[in-house]
Amino acid sequence: MVGRQYMSYRHFSLACGCGAAPARIEEVGVTDERELVIHWWCADCQKLVYASKPLSDCWRECPHPEESVKFDEQFLESIGVKLPD
Repeated sequence: MVGRQYMSYRHFSLACGCGAAPARIEEVGVTDERELVIHWWCADCQKLVYASKPLSDCWRECPHPEESVKFDEQFLESIGVKLPD
């Protein structure tokens, strides 16, 4: 692979009503109401779980390039790397 580039993203915190995080995602899809749907089986309480979020909310929560650069700089400084001015 030439010129490998990393993408910036924000994760969704997923949990069943019992509080358990999914061990494995079964399906990811979109509805005709324009929502992102994530489906999994909760191993703790033995329930089928669906989490949904409007795609418009997902769009608004997308990271902006300038936020990624700031995060990268903060991380590097936290591990002792001094950036040139």
